[in-house]
Amino acid sequence: MKRNFLIPLIISFSFTNIISQQNVELVGSLNPNPGSHYSDIWGYTDEAGREYAILTGWDKVFIVDLNDPQNPALISSISVPGTVWHDVKTHGKYAYVVTDGGGDGMKIIDLSNLPNSASLVKTYNVDFLSAHNIFIEDGFAYVIGAGSVGGMFIYDLSDPVNPQLTSEYTHSNYIHDVYVYNDTVYAAAASTYDVVDVTDKSNPVKVSASAAIPGIYAHSGWMTEDKRYFFATDEFNVRDIIVYDLEDRTNWEVVLPSWQFPTGTRVHNLFIRGNYAHIAYYESGYVVLDIENPETPFIVGQYDTYPGEGDDFSGAWGAYPFLPSGLILVSDTNTGLYVLEFTPADPAPYIINNTDFDAVLNTDPVEISAQVFEKGIVTDVNAFYRTVINGNKGEWRLTEPESKSGDTYFFAIPGFDHLTTVEYYFAAADDSNQVTSLPPGGSGLDPAGVNPPGSYFSYQVILAGTPIITSFEPSAFDTTVIKPNPVHFLLEGVDTTDLDVTVKWYVNETFRINGKSFRYSSAFVQTPKIDTVKAVLTNGYKSVEKKWIVRVENPTSIEDGITITTFDLKQNYPNPFNPSTEINFSIAEVGFVNLSVYNIIGEKITELVKSEKSAGSYSVNFSADGLPSGIYLLRIEHPKFSKTIKMNLIK
Repeated sequence: MKRNFLIPLIISFSFTNIISQQNVELVGSLNPNPGSHYSDIWGYTDEAGREYAILTGWDKVFIVDLNDPQNPALISSISVPGTVWHDVKTHGKYAYVVTDGGGDGMKIIDLSNLPNSASLVKTYNVDFLSAHNIFIEDGFAYVIGAGSVGGMFIYDLSDPVNPQLTSEYTHSNYIHDVYVYNDTVYAAAASTYDVVDVTDKSNPVKVSASAAIPGIYAHSGWMTEDKRYFFATDEFNVRDIIVYDLEDRTNWEVVLPSWQFPTGTRVHNLFIRGNYAHIAYYESGYVVLDIENPETPFIVGQYDTYPGEGDDFSGAWGAYPFLPSGLILVSDTNTGLYVLEFTPADPAPYIINNTDFDAVLNTDPVEISAQVFEKGIVTDVNAFYRTVINGNKGEWRLTEPESKSGDTYFFAIPGFDHLTTVEYYFAAADDSNQVTSLPPGGSGLDPAGVNPPGSYFSYQVILAGTPIITSFEPSAFDTTVIKPNPVHFLLEGVDTTDLDVTVKWYVNETFRINGKSFRYSSAFVQTPKIDTVKAVLTNGYKSVEKKWIVRVENPTSIEDGITITTFDLKQNYPNPFNPSTEINFSIAEVGFVNLSVYNIIGEKITELVKSEKSAGSYSVNFSADGLPSGIYLLRIEHPKFSKTIKMNLIK
């Protein structure tokens, strides 16, 4: 089926029933220091199976007993340097805390006396004071964003209160955070994500790096359970979550270029357990994604810990989904600890629009397609469309799938005339009679989605003609201007197919401005200077253009104090030309000048100059209207100078 359309827009997802508490219940909470700021969180389970939360605050670390999770109880608080950024991890019976922006090293906290108490046993500050994050894997601590270049220190924790430095890694950009599995580090390194081999802990080796993506900040990430896919988070709210396939760890293959929360809030930290990604999503709170298919994640849970608005960096900072009980720990920057329980529900079908485009450039039938995912059985999938002509909306029409490939359904919409807008949406139902539409808001069964949503996808049929230039200035296409004088350009036109037209102005192919007129300024150019001014009249699909040559010269009269000391006849410009060209010459002394054009057999065609001239530089325009294509000779004669050049007229 023939199709012609513009570049696809951002992938669209269907999110149904997204509310501040979805499939997540609040079990308990604790604000141990009201009015303070909180940062990261981690969990700990003692030998008896008793669970604890370790919450970092502005200037304290809080050890919280979760034996009664509905009533979390503070056991101990341990002082740390006052700052926004703290991170904590556990190893054996110890917790390790690092601080960024004014730290004093790594705090080592003894947890062996829980549930009675926890105590600081050491502050390790031999190699660094400030660090942003810490990760512990297989008895080694990876201290991140430390040292003079924000690199990675690796410590052997065989003696847990006396860490032994094995190496300092500095071959990536500033490292903000890492995920470590066995002997591989996945580093969030400013503009890229890097793989570092740490098989030899004394000699880390950089293996690969993702392509840099403009505008993002590589913040953190986590691997799926099968260690194939890396879910990366971008804290700058450009792409939020990017998914890479790292089956080959030397090749960062992007399989999902962007996933963003529907409200546009900023992502922070992400952790994966099973088929779910547990995310601290700042203002949107705690968010759970189903990632069974890593290329098509969708929301299955949310609890908003921060009901406020307007502060991108307030709300859920960290999450810990790894307690044996299944409870989820979340830290909120303003209100501290939340103990949550996530219960996966049977989700309704979810839909991805594969063919979201703006325009179709012919009257052929149009193919649209959508992917439909469902944990149960999909019982019905439809597309609905209607036309809008001159503001008049037609009736919704049902179109059933013409074919299916895997989870993708293909539909056909008939072709329509020029300037017809087509609105459409998708709908699907499952064996529990749950109905989803895309865009969201549709409802109804038999057929699924018979009640339309409030918004739709749309495209317009455009049979674009070529615009027509109706007037332009200056009429000569080769203009000489004396610095600092300007040149005023104007171009007007209409479209033959009722589309809006725009005039785009360029100087030497560099875009300058949109509009009917353009003022070329010679005040600040270096002379002599030759520029090309171009006007493009476009309807967005087809264009026509005009070009002008602008020559900028300094004043050349003797009265201006400039003396010409040489005779010269410059090559005409443009050359080849059609139908006119500019001729420049200079004479060093007053005298009679003859400037004539001859054909190739020596016959005089015209005399351009035949008079006495003072010393100076001159410019003459030669129009070859009425002359055939060919080589012409231009000759200048002066009592003390003569010269002949060739000019090539091509029509």
